[in-house]
Amino acid sequence: MEINLKNNEASVSVDLNGGAIVDFHLSGHDVNPLSFRFLKDQMPENNKSGAVYQGHFACIGRWGEPSAGEIQAGHPNHGFSAISLWREVRRDDKTITLDITTALEGLKTIKTLTISDTAAAFEVTEKFKNTHTSGRLFNVVQHPTLAAPFLNKHTRVDSNATQGINYNFNKHPLEYASQWPNGLCEDGRVINLNVPDIIHDGVFSFIIDKTAEHGWVTAWSPEHSLLLGYVWKREQYPWLDVWQHFADGELKYRGIEFGTTGVHKSVPDMLECDAFKVYGEKTVSYLDAGEEVSRSYGAFLFKTGPDFTGVDGISVKSGNVLIQPKLGESIELQTGFKAL
Repeated sequence: MEINLKNNEASVSVDLNGGAIVDFHLSGHDVNPLSFRFLKDQMPENNKSGAVYQGHFACIGRWGEPSAGEIQAGHPNHGFSAISLWREVRRDDKTITLDITTALEGLKTIKTLTISDTAAAFEVTEKFKNTHTSGRLFNVVQHPTLAAPFLNKHTRVDSNATQGINYNFNKHPLEYASQWPNGLCEDGRVINLNVPDIIHDGVFSFIIDKTAEHGWVTAWSPEHSLLLGYVWKREQYPWLDVWQHFADGELKYRGIEFGTTGVHKSVPDMLECDAFKVYGEKTVSYLDAGEEVSRSYGAFLFKTGPDFTGVDGISVKSGNVLIQPKLGESIELQTGFKAL
């Protein structure tokens, strides 16, 4: 079941099955950057009983695979919330609130999405509570994923990311270090992650600029003159994780993920390779018994002009988003965000 909110500028839809944001498009412009959707047979074996990954889903509790024992006990990759049915708590013209409790993980999540009054934008606040009587290690990664028609070989990703790793090599990150927008591939080639210039499947994880108040990532489709952007408080989500997948030589998916970790491993694997910190940045959080934490982000769409070439910076001022293009003067979107 999908729930839709819209204003004069845009429409956004959430699927209760998996809690994913599955559509975000401008009014009068039918291109949806979040059209990504896996088929059932593309899902990990321990996830096939639930919803498929689609659009912008959230990895709550973990990012990546559980341990062998956790898989045996029934845990899926990326946490239960991404594959389970959420409950609608309340709804009005501008806001929807959903929640889900995943008993095996001992987690309750309350998600509130509010569409802007005046802009093609929405804001999400999620509250995460440990319902168990013991503390636990905890991660959250927001997983917006791009697909056609918005995504093609010309779609450009920009961010205020800094140093990073090829996540396959997080046992020895200094040996495989790179600086955004470059990623170091397994065979030693360097890939440009703004617009991938070589065919390479994988994930590259980067630390958001430590001097910045906000983290941000944008994806721009020159073909559709359309910019999708996300912005959040850097202290809440210090990592950017860029996933890309090619099929038959063509770029099929790009994940512009942001969250609390850049290490896509189970806890035992993280312990084994001493990966709880990379470049001094934590890759895991702790949620105490009964503790609740809150994290937020904003998203926006913008129709670009003929001189637009990409984004140099994003900032938030009095709840509004300021875009600094690579060329030209800054653009202010009257988003009215409350939590940023």
